[in-house]
Amino acid sequence: MAVALVLAGPLSVTTTAWATPVAESQSISVTENVDVWERSPLTLRTTSEGPTTIAAPRTFINVESAATGDLPLNKRTVTIHERNESINMSFESRIGAGTRALAGDEAQLLAVKLDEAPTTAGVNASNISGASLEDVFANNSDTTSSELLDDAEGVDTIDEDGELQASYTPESGGAYGFVLVTVDEGDDGLSVSDGNVSVNGNVTVVGVEQAVVQDNASNVERTQNPVNPGDNVTLAVDTEMEDENATHAVLLVRQGELQQQSSTVTVSGELNESFSADQVSVENSFDAVSGVGTVGSNTILGSFNLSENQLIPSIGLPGLFGTVVSEAESDADGDVIHASTTIVSGDADANVTVQTLDSWPNGAYQYVHVAVGNETGAINSDTGTVTVSPGGGPDNGDGPGNGGGPPANGNGQNDTRDDEGDAE
Repeated sequence: MAVALVLAGPLSVTTTAWATPVAESQSISVTENVDVWERSPLTLRTTSEGPTTIAAPRTFINVESAATGDLPLNKRTVTIHERNESINMSFESRIGAGTRALAGDEAQLLAVKLDEAPTTAGVNASNISGASLEDVFANNSDTTSSELLDDAEGVDTIDEDGELQASYTPESGGAYGFVLVTVDEGDDGLSVSDGNVSVNGNVTVVGVEQAVVQDNASNVERTQNPVNPGDNVTLAVDTEMEDENATHAVLLVRQGELQQQSSTVTVSGELNESFSADQVSVENSFDAVSGVGTVGSNTILGSFNLSENQLIPSIGLPGLFGTVVSEAESDADGDVIHASTTIVSGDADANVTVQTLDSWPNGAYQYVHVAVGNETGAINSDTGTVTVSPGGGPDNGDGPGNGGGPPANGNGQNDTRDDEGDAE
């Protein structure tokens, strides 16, 4: 139920503006009329937060063949958005992807709802949210709907600073992919009729982003609060779905710890037609996860399959859940994250239990609950806090559940491991 990491192709960081920002050497052709700029995974970001939000580690990408160094992906929060609420997006220059040379170009934004929510397995710049862009434009992808935002919706030309603001309001829950294109002068660009995408002329994909949207909020009540270290935390879950059965996932993590960490995705070897996932490795700044990962016999949450490599914590909820499931140890030490997760199938309304450890420090822990209906695929979620304290302590209340609050630079702003500013 979460969305894919789209890894960039060859990226470069220079100090002067590009005369041609989307040169042939910097783009991938996915159809006769559609090219993809290899920096497109860096430029477009959602800026609004939904009702279920958790702070994430900083994530960087390093493409060794292009000597990029560590480029931030600018995804500092993991958010589940609300249907019928606007999802705001910003396209702008970021470290590793200057956009000022695109000023004045005509732009369109394609919003596609995916039939099956993807995983972080996608590793090619021509992929968006796990669906091939080639298939999207050829109308062969697993999408249930496509909508086009252009002049009438305020998506027209990129401004003089190389920036563009857009907003999309989803009418139903699910996984969505967003594709921002520029249109060659004199061409009509994209059009959508009866959900089918057509291309009249030539377009270049210059930004891609993704979002998960819930149909309704779940209502989660803690059966006890505070709890002693080592006690189970049981959540009484009521959902707003028609399904009799659902898969429930609960993540419990100490507030403030995730955003203090980082993950670096390294892409090794040559980037060509033989590129494979084996060329991608992930190094996390923390040594281990101190906690318990409990997964029932059904390991699939919607299309979220934990058997795949889901070890990039800040790339959607699969990364967070997958990291805890794969890395949790009862005797972990060193620089650790204190977190546990439980994934089980059962009634749509159910009690879900997640374990803590005797060694966990006192304090507030954020829980994130996600339920996916087994029949309809409807998504419900909720978040709050529980206090871990020996012998009890004051009730912290549900609170905003932002893992100690979102980072100061937000989800859509430049993350500055190096200096801020354009990399033009």
